[in-house]
Amino acid sequence: MVDIRELMEVPCDESCSNHSKSFEEVIKVLDSNSELGLSNAKAERLLKQYGRNELKGQGAVNPWKILLAQVANGLTAVLTIAMVVSFAVKDYGEGGVLVLVIAFNTIVGFMQEYRAEKTMDALRKMASPSAKVIREGIQQRISSTDVVPGDVLTFEVGDIIPADCRLMEVLNLEVDEALLTGESVPSIKLVEPILGKDVSIGDRINMVYSSTTVAKGRGRAIVASTGMSTEIGKISNAINETPAQLTLLQRRLNMMAYVLMVIALILALIVFAVNKFDFNTEIIIYAIALAIGVIPEGLIAVITIVQALGVRRMAKQHALVRKLVALESLQAVTNICSDKTGTLTQGKMVVTNVWFPGHDSEYIISGQGYETKGDISAQGRAIATETALEDLNFRKLVECCALCNTANIVEASQGNVWGDPTEIALQVFAYKMQMGKPILRKTKKPVEEFPFSSDTKRMSMVYLTKLEDVLEVYSKGAEVVLTICDDVMERTGNLRNISEDGEFMKNVTVQQEEMAKQGLRVLVIAYRQESERAIGKPVCKWKREDVESNLTFLGLVGIRDTPRIESKESVSQCHQAGITVHMLTGDHKATALSIAREVGILEPLSASKRSTSKRGVKGDAHVVPMSSSVMTATEFDPLSEKEVDALDELPLVIARCTPSTKVRMIDALHRRKKYAAMTGDGVNDAPSLKKADVGIAMGAGSDVAKTSSEIVLTDNNFATIVQAVAEGRRIFSNIKKFVVHLLSTNVGQVIVLLGGLAFKDGSGMSVFPLSPVQILFLNLITGTPPAMALGIERASSTVMQVRPYLKGLFTNELIADILVYGTFTGVLALLNWVLVIYAFGNGDLGSQCNTSSNLGACVTVFRARATVQMAFTWMILFHAYNCRHLRASLFTTEGGGRSRFFANKLMVASVFLGAVVPVPTLYIPVLNTGIFKQEVVY
Repeated sequence: MVDIRELMEVPCDESCSNHSKSFEEVIKVLDSNSELGLSNAKAERLLKQYGRNELKGQGAVNPWKILLAQVANGLTAVLTIAMVVSFAVKDYGEGGVLVLVIAFNTIVGFMQEYRAEKTMDALRKMASPSAKVIREGIQQRISSTDVVPGDVLTFEVGDIIPADCRLMEVLNLEVDEALLTGESVPSIKLVEPILGKDVSIGDRINMVYSSTTVAKGRGRAIVASTGMSTEIGKISNAINETPAQLTLLQRRLNMMAYVLMVIALILALIVFAVNKFDFNTEIIIYAIALAIGVIPEGLIAVITIVQALGVRRMAKQHALVRKLVALESLQAVTNICSDKTGTLTQGKMVVTNVWFPGHDSEYIISGQGYETKGDISAQGRAIATETALEDLNFRKLVECCALCNTANIVEASQGNVWGDPTEIALQVFAYKMQMGKPILRKTKKPVEEFPFSSDTKRMSMVYLTKLEDVLEVYSKGAEVVLTICDDVMERTGNLRNISEDGEFMKNVTVQQEEMAKQGLRVLVIAYRQESERAIGKPVCKWKREDVESNLTFLGLVGIRDTPRIESKESVSQCHQAGITVHMLTGDHKATALSIAREVGILEPLSASKRSTSKRGVKGDAHVVPMSSSVMTATEFDPLSEKEVDALDELPLVIARCTPSTKVRMIDALHRRKKYAAMTGDGVNDAPSLKKADVGIAMGAGSDVAKTSSEIVLTDNNFATIVQAVAEGRRIFSNIKKFVVHLLSTNVGQVIVLLGGLAFKDGSGMSVFPLSPVQILFLNLITGTPPAMALGIERASSTVMQVRPYLKGLFTNELIADILVYGTFTGVLALLNWVLVIYAFGNGDLGSQCNTSSNLGACVTVFRARATVQMAFTWMILFHAYNCRHLRASLFTTEGGGRSRFFANKLMVASVFLGAVVPVPTLYIPVLNTGIFKQEVVY
């Protein structure tokens, strides 16, 4: 078996050490030219040598592969064997019915999964449809699949990187690498070499990677790796080499099929033994009848249809189920390992905290995502926007956020925004304060811009106030902005020199640290008024150093990716259901810790509970020591398997995750006999999605992640997972109900047929109380519709208040139910057979009544068979109502009686049809005696 972790941790080769070389060295190794690029002839040779720049295994939907998956199961194998034997003994009617059964089961499953895969195929988007390359000194646009190592690429805001590249030139370049690293903030890029081979992808800031997106600036780079040699390609290769594992339901059903096959063989052996191993056609048909009686022919169809209906329900709730069995598998999930960015959080940066001098506490800004409506509060007290803006310091801070900004907002509520995520957050904040850029620019005109750079770590813009003819400088950036501030503004607008207050800088530093602990990205906001006369030259000739000095400190702004509104409630529901939620993210520890506490993954520890570790249902808190509940990948990865297994509890939060960290986590859960689900949207999530028992990808995520998953959430909402788990639990509960219903019928049929061995006709042959066609009719036509009705029973009100069910489908309790109900049914049916033949008939069993349609000699046998069939019919129909609740009485509301008797309309319809449909088989000539071997005689 291939270990994904080993594939992910191969020693660094020439391609993945390009970050440690200068770009001149990389160009030399690749035999390219930084100005001219490759020649067209050489590019063609390299394309043949390295192949097209695309990932393997992402072609069109393969219907044959889906079809093979539908027939590759134990029950279908048993039915196929019975079909082959039927045709071999020239029992074409029975063989034909079995062909229809197999075809129906296969078609239903095939159509559902084929539709799901076609939907997935439609959702897949090309990672980078085109690329701008320089060849023979000319820039040209080519298909991204034609990019080769050595190509010189150029890119700008909005472009998708087509391959792994070493940067040569950057201008304020920032790249969104969330798909690979999980980082919610774009990575700022540089050109200088980064020494060391064991540098994580997120820290290789002189490289850009395939399928990442340029968030800001522009750049030029040389292609180092393409196709399967890229970082995404390595992950995809690891996924493709990992064999798919059977789900719990598949394993349970396959085991049941094999057990039933063994029972069928034993029963066939008994038939042959009783008849002294006389292998004539009639005896073989009797053996086939017993085998058919053992097999629940309608079970696969019922399971498939019930799951397909569940899939439709989930589709309405924004979950695309790619594999039917995955929905049932969710019911057994004990642990959910979730990514943070875009899954538990919105994936949108938002201003949440503002601090400025003269206030005891910071302002808290409400609002979700890009919504331009929000309120202000401080220490839990609401503050009107108009009141807050009376503070000149706060007003200037909002002005700076709006005007020192390159983002544009068309309709934020609909996601129509453009720009760097941080810039968008600041602009949305200004809109909330009713001071957006369009409003302010009516009175202020931009005259100069000094863009953000990785060297200065700040951005400044100069505006001319139209009415007053005053120049204003607005600056924002990292803490280095503090070094160019001389004054601080008070609430009245008066300035106070920072040097006069020895505690000021200390207070600002403490506030920055507190905001960072909350997982916030902190920006320093500054401002000053200026004039051309003071600078001594016109604005057009101002330099950065002229503008960025003697500034007035306005305050600090805290930005973060906020949790979804539903996340906290969803995590709480998981706890109530006995499911542990883990957050595995590429973000920093402080950010991860803050989000985990906010959504309820981590809860505050009391002194009395610090040494305990619990997981409960019905609201029990999960309390673990902080030292083990929160770790970074650098702390978790070095631990051996024994050390990980020795932990009282596995970490609830792991920050700075790598793909191998997530796979190790899934492995650790499996060693603890846990059933794990993994959610994620990035390429970095794909290996763990594949390794997990249930992989759940986000619809807005990467194609690699979607391909590796069983379920895709089209709304990217963690709350949908809880609905999927509840649906999985409902389906599993209903599966147990109709399995009891169907298999107890089979047990009853086997008892009747085994009892029939004792009844010999004039030729010494055993006479079966049920013909093979009668058995198939009872199992498929009479028994299957009520079983389907059981499959759509609504969920119990406590479905999400119990622990995951890991004991398997066939527990001792369920087997006892099947045997007791089946024995009761079989004995009553056999009693009908005996009464009709000996109490109401003449006891004549005729001759060759198993194969003959001669009513005269077989009148008593045919009449008894009709009675047995109708007895089974009514017992099957009443038993369906009995199975609506496996423990509560039919005469109680919980058991489906009283007010709920007609609640399941499909059950009512199936019982009515089940009672009516057998009637024609009793009275229509040829159909009754020729095929069913029965008739009602007056």
